[in-house]
Amino acid sequence: MDFLNKYSFKLVLFVSLSVFFIVILSTIIYVNYRVSINEIVHLSATQQKTNLDLIKQNIEQKLRSLEANAVVLSRQSSLNKVINNHTGDYLGNSLTIDFSNSVYSNGDLHSIEVFMNNPPTSNIHNPVRYYSLEEAEQSNWIHLLANKNAAWIGIRSIEMFAGEEHVISHTRKILNSRGQTQAILSLNLDPLITENWLRSHPNDSTLYLINEQSHILASTDHTGIGENYISSGDFKNSPDQNEPYLINKDELVVTADLLNYNWELVATTPYEQITVSSKQVAKELLLFSLIITIFVLIVVYLLIKQLTKPIRQLTHLMNNYQLNRTIQVVPDDYKNEFGHLFVGYKNLITRSENLYNSLIEQYKRHKRADIRALQANINPHFLYNTLDQLNWRAIERGDDDMSEILELLGDMLRTGLSNGENLLTIEDEVEYVKKYLKLQVIRMQGTFCYQIDLNEQVSHAFIPKLTLQPFVENAIIHGLQEAEDGCITISIDEKDEQIHISIKDNGVGADSFSKNDNNIKTGGYGIENVKDRLNNYYSYNVKICLVNRPEGGVEVLLIIPKIVDKNKFSFL
Repeated sequence: MDFLNKYSFKLVLFVSLSVFFIVILSTIIYVNYRVSINEIVHLSATQQKTNLDLIKQNIEQKLRSLEANAVVLSRQSSLNKVINNHTGDYLGNSLTIDFSNSVYSNGDLHSIEVFMNNPPTSNIHNPVRYYSLEEAEQSNWIHLLANKNAAWIGIRSIEMFAGEEHVISHTRKILNSRGQTQAILSLNLDPLITENWLRSHPNDSTLYLINEQSHILASTDHTGIGENYISSGDFKNSPDQNEPYLINKDELVVTADLLNYNWELVATTPYEQITVSSKQVAKELLLFSLIITIFVLIVVYLLIKQLTKPIRQLTHLMNNYQLNRTIQVVPDDYKNEFGHLFVGYKNLITRSENLYNSLIEQYKRHKRADIRALQANINPHFLYNTLDQLNWRAIERGDDDMSEILELLGDMLRTGLSNGENLLTIEDEVEYVKKYLKLQVIRMQGTFCYQIDLNEQVSHAFIPKLTLQPFVENAIIHGLQEAEDGCITISIDEKDEQIHISIKDNGVGADSFSKNDNNIKTGGYGIENVKDRLNNYYSYNVKICLVNRPEGGVEVLLIIPKIVDKNKFSFL
């Protein structure tokens, strides 16, 4: 299906529908042509079979009449007298006249031949001829009478006044009282007469009369008389099973058997002649189909053009869209799937413009904040200088505690500002907390202590600035404010690629600060604020627990991912 990715939807759809229609139409035409051809062939074969049956009945009737005539002629007394050596001229002439009258009176007879011992002299002008019995016994057809008294011996050539002529002979033995052959009577048919029999019923096919030796006895086209008939192939049965016919590329062959004579009638019809009407219909149908195909292709093209018009419109809108620079007219008259596409596109650009506007507004706010931060850079320097002056004044007066307080405040201020950085290493964050705790030790005048245990493996991991100080400050203000021997223990360790931070105090417990809903503002930061910041930095992959210790006080447990690369923070 790679072509679906290479070519346009319009082209693929047009070609697919066109090919589908042409294939369907071609199949219909072909099936119609084959069905009509088969039906015409079957009807033609059936009609030819009917005609052959009628012709067969007529031929069989003619042949039986000739056989009966041969029986009558063989029993004439004049013939018996001539055979029995009563060879007077009177008897010979009388027999010749009688047989000639039979030939002339029977329009189907061509001539009569008598083979006997001592044959009389015959006139070459007469249709009656006499030959010696020895000639018959030496002929190539005598074997056909070996076990029969009468037989049709097929095509022979006989000498007539006009020369040699082909005849179809029926021969009959004339036996004496001892059963010996004393003469043979032959009644001859002219193939032209037999051809007239074949033409007894109208038929457009070429008819052949074939004997059991496959010799052509007669045909309606005057060809092949006496030659062997060469079949075009093996016959097959039609659906009727009683009408054998053969179909090949050249002709339709239908047969009918003359069972009593072992003869066969064969009708051959050129296949072209049978199918000419179907081919003409097929040509006209093809011409009509061509016109229909052209019309359908035009309709399909116009329909596909209309179907792909919304796609082109949508593509044009998308290619020419510019944020806040282009006023686009999106079609709204489509109520189908294309209408859904245009509505979706309209909603998309609306959301895109809203997002763009919000980003612009956010950018403006950031710029204003940067300007304000730039303007506020003067204040830290002023504070640093002021704290330094106060520190030197305290040193001059010998107030060491005040000097240390001012120095610690300056360091905390520098760490808190940290050149605008939002992230510090845990080591720096711990140093900041240490300075805050030292201030608290000075403030409480020795009634407070602290202990920090930092695993060196996590010291270089990053943490959001001012994460620990709010929890420590909250513990001092709410847990150790009235304690005489307050102590805070901070433990930072690593477990399963996560940093575990524990902040413990030995104060009065959590009940002392629940009255303010755990949202006490200390130095501008609260615990909820720290939670929100950590969730933003670590994508809510943070766990914060505040529990009362059994021995007194509160433990804060922070579990955060270990990150040593600033770029991996989701908030940045």
